[in-house]
Amino acid sequence: MARKIRGGGVAALAATLAFGAMTGTALAEDADKKVKKEQKEIGEAAAERTLYVGKLALFDAKQVALGNLALEKSQNPEVRAFAQKLVDARRQHMSDLRTWADAKSIEVANIDLTSPSSATGGSGSAPPAMQEGFDKKMEGVDERLNKAITEAEKDLDKLREKEGKDFDKAFLSRVADDGKKGQDLVKDGQKKYSSDAAFIALLSKTRQGIQSEETQAKDLEKLVR
Repeated sequence: MARKIRGGGVAALAATLAFGAMTGTALAEDADKKVKKEQKEIGEAAAERTLYVGKLALFDAKQVALGNLALEKSQNPEVRAFAQKLVDARRQHMSDLRTWADAKSIEVANIDLTSPSSATGGSGSAPPAMQEGFDKKMEGVDERLNKAITEAEKDLDKLREKEGKDFDKAFLSRVADDGKKGQDLVKDGQKKYSSDAAFIALLSKTRQGIQSEETQAKDLEKLVR
């Protein structure tokens, strides 16, 4: 005799299937949320790196401006020679930084100390959640960079008021003080981006260069009478 399937069994099976479908939907939603969260975190991390690279670019821009000012105002051959080396070294670093950034699809802020800075973010082609994370983290970037640029311009204005040996001493002291801050900035990057071998190599070279400039500035300042 064929055995009948009771209605309760069919109902239980249907309920089980329905529950399974609901569970699958819930799991899919959870997975989607997780993906969006990860994308947002990636976007935020990209913004943080863009900000950091912008700080490096600002440091270079200020040192170039300081060096050019010394070439305009100083009459001391040794100070002028140091200023030219400073300009050349920082311009080379700016070029190296942009080359690395281009390979990583990171935009470097174009900074001109004589006009408002520009800092651009992502292209908008990233996933929405990733772009959202990037944009949120980038809020206020222009304002923050402009504030830092204003401070740099104040330092330059103070130097423009000085002449002769007073200028030379103030210029060298400014480079030395900036050198300390620049090395701290690089140290932060070396800790934060230790997993990026190419960037770490660039930062190591950067730190050595800034340290050398700081030492030269201090030594030369002692010789200026």
